[in-house]
Amino acid sequence: MNKYLRYSFFIFNLLLLFKSQISIGQTMNENVYRNQSNKMYWQNRKPFEGYWQQDIAYKIKANINERTNIIEAEQELTYWNNSPDTLTFLYFHLYQNAFTKGSYLQELHRANQNPIKNFGKYGQQGLGTTVNGIRVDNEKAQFELDNTILKVYLKKHILPGTSVTIDMNFNTYFNQSDFRRRMAMFNSNGYTHYNGVHWYPRICVYDMKKGWDTDQHLNKELYGDFGLFDVELTFSDNYIVEATGELQNESEVYPGNLRAKLDIKNFAKKPWNEKPSTIIPYDSAKRKKWHFIATNVHDFAFTADPAYRIAETSWNGIKCIGLALEQHASKWQNSATYVAKIIKNIFRRFWHE
Repeated sequence: MNKYLRYSFFIFNLLLLFKSQISIGQTMNENVYRNQSNKMYWQNRKPFEGYWQQDIAYKIKANINERTNIIEAEQELTYWNNSPDTLTFLYFHLYQNAFTKGSYLQELHRANQNPIKNFGKYGQQGLGTTVNGIRVDNEKAQFELDNTILKVYLKKHILPGTSVTIDMNFNTYFNQSDFRRRMAMFNSNGYTHYNGVHWYPRICVYDMKKGWDTDQHLNKELYGDFGLFDVELTFSDNYIVEATGELQNESEVYPGNLRAKLDIKNFAKKPWNEKPSTIIPYDSAKRKKWHFIATNVHDFAFTADPAYRIAETSWNGIKCIGLALEQHASKWQNSATYVAKIIKNIFRRFWHE
């Protein structure tokens, strides 16, 4: 059993949401994933002879601007073509474009007689995710956009058994609208709460069944390649952040006795819905970088709020983290225990412990 397996609870108001990831290393080296020692790697557990799937490794550096509610980021993606086919194009999902004025999702709502009336500040302008230049193996590439699908033209085709590196800068816009949207921000006792979901340009899957998956995003479930994520998230200094993967710089983000101050046990008697205390004062000039690495996953999400308080326990050597907003901490003292029970049940179901 992998000691780096990790689950976290993110509690948004009364909603309890958990995410999981399996990680087998603390370094962003593709060999950690593409390795015989990785029992979760598809090459080591093929369902039948001739099976293949593509591999990915993302490096993302993102600044979340709490004044504009814009993610400003740069992304480097290494992409391995494990298929027997030569690839002449690349395709990316820009999921947040679905939640803008003029999108296919808007048209679907209209056809179902459930029109969207409020698009929010950025959605009204057609701003979901914008890409500002793409380079493939350090050569500038042309691209075109069809709502949530970005097509990248390749000067050099990608041969079977080879890899390429795709670099791009992008912005993603938090918004408040009438769409049902997993990527969310909202006011929480004077703070802006952020849930970062489907927020980066994500390469489409190329598989042996139908080739490229270029379906438009219509708020349904998603399909992605597995691999590695090395992500740096920069927030205002007062935010507490959790995300997919292993936190790499705990001593930097929790200096001194800060982690002890944030422990959920300190708020066991906090009256329900009472305004949270200010543990880290907001200073617009002070920022903090949170560094996460995730292996054996196909997506990366994050959550951030200055009022998050932290619960922690372990099960079978696995760290179990619970997050609760301070105003709800009194009734979520056992949140990490719930996480541990979920991990235990999942392992017994899928790993037949």
